[in-house]
Amino acid sequence: MRFIVFSATLCLVLNEHGRSAQHAEILKRATEYVTKYEAELGNLIASEEYLQNVAWLVRGARGPMVGRRQQRRTSSDFLMIQIGPEWTGLRKVNSLDGFKVKDEETFEEAFDDSPAGNSKRLKGLIEESARHNIGDILRQINVPTFALSVMRKGYVEGFTFERAGDDKINGTQTLAFRFREVSLPTMVRGKNNENLFSTGTLWIEPETGRILKTEFLVENRFENDPIKARVIVTYTESTKLNMLVPSLMVEQYESGGNQINCRATYSNFRPFTVDVKFDIGKPPG
Repeated sequence: MRFIVFSATLCLVLNEHGRSAQHAEILKRATEYVTKYEAELGNLIASEEYLQNVAWLVRGARGPMVGRRQQRRTSSDFLMIQIGPEWTGLRKVNSLDGFKVKDEETFEEAFDDSPAGNSKRLKGLIEESARHNIGDILRQINVPTFALSVMRKGYVEGFTFERAGDDKINGTQTLAFRFREVSLPTMVRGKNNENLFSTGTLWIEPETGRILKTEFLVENRFENDPIKARVIVTYTESTKLNMLVPSLMVEQYESGGNQINCRATYSNFRPFTVDVKFDIGKPPG
């Protein structure tokens, strides 16, 4: 049985079982779900436990070999804040490899009522959030909800979709849909604004359109050492917020010099109630 390929406009090719219309309806529900979800998500703070493992590669006679390894563990307050239509993830590290980090201003104290001032502070907070990252690969797609953007109105038309089986996620039956980016400009760009086409998979609850798991893959072939990235996020129900929230994010990055594997777990999501305004339409960098 062949895959069912959904075009960017969701005009479908019927397969022998006539399921294309049903699958198109599921994708439509997923788009409606993401629209509502992002409107209701708001700005959130969570507790994050983040483990990074890096293998530094050296070139041997038989190809790349692992030279040295490094591990880092952080416990942080993790803020998901909306700037324009996008979400940015900010970390305030509380402990590093088991040792307490000196107290700094809280996220509530970091912003004020000046949109221009907040835009400048945001840039510094983004840089501070990445300060404890290890490895030589810049990571900017590791906001847990990033892959949901694929199903946004205005974005979804730039992707094709195909059925890829089914699976139970935390006890909920889902259908898996592979996606492939096919139009310009792309969601992810290289450091010189190159278009980087992405692929991945969404696990969708058919009846509701809820997305319980995402896989996002992208490759940058414009670097001297091409970089591959894979980010998988699993969602669970928050009874406190009455919505799905990210609970686990697994990252894998590979280049000619590094192999990086990261695992982040999230708990204790709560609203960030400070009303923060910015002068910019999307996050810098």
